[in-house]
Amino acid sequence: MDDISGSTSSKNFIEQRRQSIVLDYLIATSTHGLRSVGRAYSTLNRLFWFFSFTVTCGMMFYFVISNILQYCSYPTQTKVDIRLDRRMPFPAVTICNGNPYRYDNINQSLVSYYHRLTSSNLTANQTILNSLLIPLIVDLFTRNQTDELVSIGFQLSDVLLNCDYNGIDCSNAFTVSVSPVMGNCYTFNWKASGTVFTVNDYGETLVARDGLTLWFYIPQELFFPSIWYDNGVLITLHDNDELPVPTETGIFLRPGASHLITYQKSETTFLAAPYSNCTTAVSDDLRDLYASTFLDPIASTEVVYSESLCLELCQQSYIYSQCSCIFPIPFFTRKIFTNDNVLISAKACNIFTGQIACAILARQRLVSNDSLQSKWCSRCASQCKHIDFQTTVSAQDAPSEGDREYWSKIILNPSSNVSVLLPSNIAQNFDYYFDRNYLKVQVSCSSKYTIEYNQEAKLTVIDTFSAIGGQSGL
Repeated sequence: MDDISGSTSSKNFIEQRRQSIVLDYLIATSTHGLRSVGRAYSTLNRLFWFFSFTVTCGMMFYFVISNILQYCSYPTQTKVDIRLDRRMPFPAVTICNGNPYRYDNINQSLVSYYHRLTSSNLTANQTILNSLLIPLIVDLFTRNQTDELVSIGFQLSDVLLNCDYNGIDCSNAFTVSVSPVMGNCYTFNWKASGTVFTVNDYGETLVARDGLTLWFYIPQELFFPSIWYDNGVLITLHDNDELPVPTETGIFLRPGASHLITYQKSETTFLAAPYSNCTTAVSDDLRDLYASTFLDPIASTEVVYSESLCLELCQQSYIYSQCSCIFPIPFFTRKIFTNDNVLISAKACNIFTGQIACAILARQRLVSNDSLQSKWCSRCASQCKHIDFQTTVSAQDAPSEGDREYWSKIILNPSSNVSVLLPSNIAQNFDYYFDRNYLKVQVSCSSKYTIEYNQEAKLTVIDTFSAIGGQSGL
């Protein structure tokens, strides 16, 4: 009996001791709700404070978890700055002839191509030969006849009278590239070619307007007759290492006028993962596209990622999977990735077979089907940096009387070093030819302030810990 009584007393003591420890903690704790539970003077009062503590604690955990989840969603904000850039690089300026092929040079290539197609020495009429222009261009690239491909187009010296950049002679500061649509194009201030001019680089000659000034004589009499092309030049402004795409971003300028192009530079920069899916990684097919576009291997060493070019190349990959060839427009390229991410060599579609029709249908099918684009173009993420030049174009009639008098003395002087293509009767009809073919372009920076749009993290780890500390009372 004593053993039973002793055992019960021991249990009661332990139970009371446990309650005492809990009560002492509740009274001594700095947590206001728990202290009020410990000091409650009745059961109802204790239940009230316990309920209040539970609700407020749940709210605290809700806000703490919300802060953690908000940080893990990696929110961003855009910071806009207007920065004065006295050493701003002058943009690259790419110039293409509006009608890229010389009628006198291309005719011989057309005749040779016709003879290879027909396996005969029959004489073809000019209409048939003219219809073979695009097939000839594709054939020359496919057979790697780069020299002949360049020779049938206009050289820069055929059309350029003079080049001046802030008083510096820039006639030899151009990098040549080639495309199936625009033929030979020439880029001023290309990064890989050497020195990049800035807006504050000046020569020793006084200039009326800062920037790049180009004088052209466009020999329309030698243009290849085609509904594809127009008279004049095509000019595009782009970053110094960005592949020029004149067919998409070019500005058409007509002869018989003096054109002024002013620009304002802006930069947009995105954060890399995990804040966005942008990338700067350059794939091997894009490197090959640069190498195929620029004739000088050194010029294709500076390569930057471009989402639009990646999308173009993924279209070529899909076309190849459907037609066993690639579409020869708008770029020359020799290598593409398969859907298994294997780099392979590919030939252009044959224009005289059903391959071109197959390629056109395949391209239309891809661009109109979102699931196909997701499958074939999944590697084409957005680019982390965009540099844009907002341009304003104006023009006035030219040449002026001063232009005509100045250039007549140079062009009609037998000892001058002008190499532009001139008709044999230029001396007798100078005013007619010069007024018809003269073209002047000035490219000038309208503001040395660069508008910068920078994506920034809205929350940092410190911000998140601070918010958690505030919610928990720490």
